[in-house]
Amino acid sequence: MASSFSDAISKEVAKMMNKPFLLIGIAVTLLSACSEDQRNEPPVAAGPISPWHSLTEAEVQEVAAAVIDSTDDAIVFNRISLLEPDKEQAIAWQGTVHARRGADVLYRSSQQSWRAQYDFQSQRLTPATAITSGQPMLAAEEIFPVIETVNALPEVVAALEKRGVSEGSGLCLPRTVGRFFSDVADPVNSRLVRFDCLNIRGQSGLEILPTTSAFARPIEGLSILVDVDTVRVIELSDSFAGGGAPPSDFDVMEFHEGALPTRESLSPIQVSQSEGVNFSISGSQIRWQGWQFHLRFDPRQGTVLNNIGIESKAGLRPVAYEIAMSEMFVPYQDPDQHWFYRAYFDMGEYGFGNMASELKGHDCPENAVFQNVVLHTAGGKPFTASNRICIFEFDPGYPSWRHYESLYAEVPGIDKHHSRRATHLVVRMAATIGNYDYFQDYIFQQDGRIRIRLISTGVDATKGVFAATLADPTAESETQVGTLIAPYRLGVNHDHFFSYRIDMDVDGLSNNFDRHKLVPVPQPENAPRKGIWGVQRDRVTDETDAQTVMRVEGPALLTFSSDTATNAMGYPTAYQLIFPNIRALVTPEDDIYQRAGFLKNNLWVTRYKRDELFSTGIAVNRSAPGIGLPLYASDNESIENTDLVAWPTIGFHHVPMAEDWPVMPAKVDEIVLKPRNFFDNNPALDLPTD
Repeated sequence: MASSFSDAISKEVAKMMNKPFLLIGIAVTLLSACSEDQRNEPPVAAGPISPWHSLTEAEVQEVAAAVIDSTDDAIVFNRISLLEPDKEQAIAWQGTVHARRGADVLYRSSQQSWRAQYDFQSQRLTPATAITSGQPMLAAEEIFPVIETVNALPEVVAALEKRGVSEGSGLCLPRTVGRFFSDVADPVNSRLVRFDCLNIRGQSGLEILPTTSAFARPIEGLSILVDVDTVRVIELSDSFAGGGAPPSDFDVMEFHEGALPTRESLSPIQVSQSEGVNFSISGSQIRWQGWQFHLRFDPRQGTVLNNIGIESKAGLRPVAYEIAMSEMFVPYQDPDQHWFYRAYFDMGEYGFGNMASELKGHDCPENAVFQNVVLHTAGGKPFTASNRICIFEFDPGYPSWRHYESLYAEVPGIDKHHSRRATHLVVRMAATIGNYDYFQDYIFQQDGRIRIRLISTGVDATKGVFAATLADPTAESETQVGTLIAPYRLGVNHDHFFSYRIDMDVDGLSNNFDRHKLVPVPQPENAPRKGIWGVQRDRVTDETDAQTVMRVEGPALLTFSSDTATNAMGYPTAYQLIFPNIRALVTPEDDIYQRAGFLKNNLWVTRYKRDELFSTGIAVNRSAPGIGLPLYASDNESIENTDLVAWPTIGFHHVPMAEDWPVMPAKVDEIVLKPRNFFDNNPALDLPTD
């Protein structure tokens, strides 16, 4: 959520300086990772603004003023973003004049969701259209009065006291609810959240400051359903109103500096670039080792890459027009009345960019260059969030290529050992969404590969239980939906799905999607081999056939190739899409999974359309079933010799374990874009020996 939420709370805390309001401030910190502090970033070359540059503060102000002037009603701005540029015009942009730019605006007004678009050149705002398929992301200022109200409710205070939670130590936080609770509220327009609570009692000094392990003491069995627009409590559910709740007041393992004994420090491993970095930044464009791309930051998507290509003697060879995360979906697998609804579309409901936290400490290496980003408040006021992006080069620890010619081991005068040092360029951000932290890395290699890497860490969401160990009588039943990862805390089974949108433009707009199937080739009866395998290329012709379900027993190379360009051997220039197989394990008829239709396939391929940006649709909070990719592909358009968009999904089924506690070791998932006959030989062959 937007960073002004943190600032507003800090001012309230400074005025009131009492524990309940301090707890509200902590709630803001847990929900919102942004701040308006600043640190200088290195200067970049000035020039005309590109079609893909993030919205500037002046542009955000202009858009917000236009929307406010268009209505007499109060407005909550949920997302002010760069309008997807007209692709043909953007590609033709030569960098000599300011590009034509627009803004896409989603906002709440009169308890309804609205969308409008603004053109900076004409200074015109389109008429707002009502959104009925779902609602836009939650804004911080919407949540603040609700948090304050719920935490002050006498019924909530009493329920916490029954559980032994001392006054001022209970903290209740909101969660999105999907389309559930439609029997008590309008599924289209009611802005619902459901609260559950934590015991954040401090463990040091006078317990004035809370525990640094904020999520370590869940208060189980207490939920409060609230309408955000009206700040009205719809339902308070307490499964232990008569007493006997699972323990929630015990000492927890804290992991802040000085809280735990540490192992002996290692000898320093230093990273430095005394002669400066090898990349250049000009406006939104970054250049490195033959790579060119534009970088921007979006409140919903976070870091977005545009116009990605490789320099050649003939000019820039395009690889992809846009790469960005499209959605993040985390469904929990517990039917309990206080857990069944917990399935979070973190990007569409909260905003990956809005939840970006400042990069500091060991988040980035010493040689990193940091960038600030522009975000906005719910009132439409722009602000600068410091150090949300870092860019750096690193040695992966293995060479780009290597060969030792053992045939000539005894032959003098011949250089027999050949290897070249590899260097990668990384564009990184990190978002803290409640208990989880995610790094998003875009990694460029000198051999033409791009890695899209998502790193998950942070704290498991836990359920309060009665069992301290598996020897306790309740353990068998309580661990049916998860793992006892600490006494009285169950790590509930869940999934992490990360949907990406990759607009492929391999050597131009006209591309094809092929599956190169690895198949057994029958052999004649008297052949020396009983079996070999070969490659069978299948051209995919339409969006329905392009829906790809990966199977171990049916391996295939998935490629996007140019319709017009070939390499020296005559092969169509292509890039291969490589990613692991992850599928939903439950029926797609489940109410939660109907809102995540992209999970029906590992990969979708659609014909490019300017407004098809999100695999779950433009408005995800409280969204209806069937929105997004299933709708985009329903017209089954031809995808031969045309502009193609790939939609791969990565992620993992998370069965928690003791080693996840109290903070989870980093888990890496990635997509690789690998050149396949895009070049005439190894593009890293010319790397220097030093």
